Amino acid sequence: MTEIFSIVSQFVIFLLIFSFPLTPKLLNNIIGSKQINFNLVETHSINIIFFIYFCLVCSFFNIDLKILFKVYFLLSLAFFIFNFKNYDFKIKKDNFLSFLFFALVTISIFFSIAQNLKLEWDGHHWIEKVLVFYHNEEIGNLKDVSTHPYYPHLGSYLWAFFWKNSFLEFEYFGRFFYVYFYIVSIFLTLNALNLKNNTVKIFLILFLILITYDAYLFAGYQEYLIFSSLVIASRYIYLINFKSLDNLKSILLIFLILYTVCWFKDEGVVYFSIFSFFLLYFLKITNSQKIFFFLFLTSLLIIQYYLQKYIIGIYDFPEKTSLSTILNNLNNFEIFFIKISKILMHCLIAFVKYPLWLIIIILLLFQLIFIKKIEVHFKYFLTCLLLNLSFIFLIFLTFNHLDFMLRVSLDRLLFQTSGFYMGLILLVLNNLKLFKK
Repeated sequence: MTEIFSIVSQFVIFLLIFSFPLTPKLLNNIIGSKQINFNLVETHSINIIFFIYFCLVCSFFNIDLKILFKVYFLLSLAFFIFNFKNYDFKIKKDNFLSFLFFALVTISIFFSIAQNLKLEWDGHHWIEKVLVFYHNEEIGNLKDVSTHPYYPHLGSYLWAFFWKNSFLEFEYFGRFFYVYFYIVSIFLTLNALNLKNNTVKIFLILFLILITYDAYLFAGYQEYLIFSSLVIASRYIYLINFKSLDNLKSILLIFLILYTVCWFKDEGVVYFSIFSFFLLYFLKITNSQKIFFFLFLTSLLIIQYYLQKYIIGIYDFPEKTSLSTILNNLNNFEIFFIKISKILMHCLIAFVKYPLWLIIIILLLFQLIFIKKIEVHFKYFLTCLLLNLSFIFLIFLTFNHLDFMLRVSLDRLLFQTSGFYMGLILLVLNNLKLFKK
């Protein structure tokens, strides 16, 4: 009974601390525009991004996790009390049912994790970093962990933060954040639906969870952190007007959301670079503004390199990729053909395992063949998709143990970026008049 109470209490704590430091009214005053009007769900997602950055900064200062939590919790509580009227709660039947459904789904997954305490393969690697933060050790100790010390640490810090500050201090409480972040991102996407029938909206949310939920990945993997960040970024990219941008703050917000993936996994740097720099390319802004954002994005990458190389003490990638290896594969047609065939086969397996990809591809083809409306948003998402898949193909061409890497990695790589193309799905359905911007 104590454990059940603790799990439900953890959900309430998430609700409270992610109501800080922004309300819908405050966020609209700061960033709101003609394209983007922030409501309660959207503000909640931005507050989570704020919290992620808060943890990223604090992770470098060896501050006691319990002290950090107490400070953040008390600030959140005080902020919520003094700004209660600004949250604009609308006590309607549909709103209540949506919240009840959100709570039910989230807590149900919490219980599912509590019943299956096993950490899967990568979970045993990441938890080494988690323990560094859990025991309040110096961040430089990350370079001494036995497995993959060069992996980014932010996901491990978040895991340790909520593990250390749970009522019972059970390890799996730390992973509840991954679940909460994921469910909020799903609700945020469906928030774009222009449907008055709440039952239909709930059904679609259930369907989206059904095709994207994988209990295996919640057993210590970081994929859902990247997936959720990309879902949120995609939602706001979908909302902006590429041709007539009246609020550069919204672009800055999108870049900052995308940047979080650099601190979750190594390949996040590639995703950030593709999605951010090509967004900058497609935006109809002045050259001086483009130069500013280009320098800003470049600076973010340099900062990450500097912090990992000189503060943590290590910066590397798990696989050594070289142009010569790729060229050697291209020169040997037989080897190249065999590798490409294997990669394609495992991609198809991954698409079946994570059906969101099948929906993305079907809607993409439908747009190209039947609608034939190639607007800027669509060009951007299509470019990102092609480069995203090209990166995956090229990286796997360089692996020496290809069969093993295909079995253990390809499906996860495809899954974590699938969230970014939620915006593409909304775009195509909007052209079918099923959605409204």
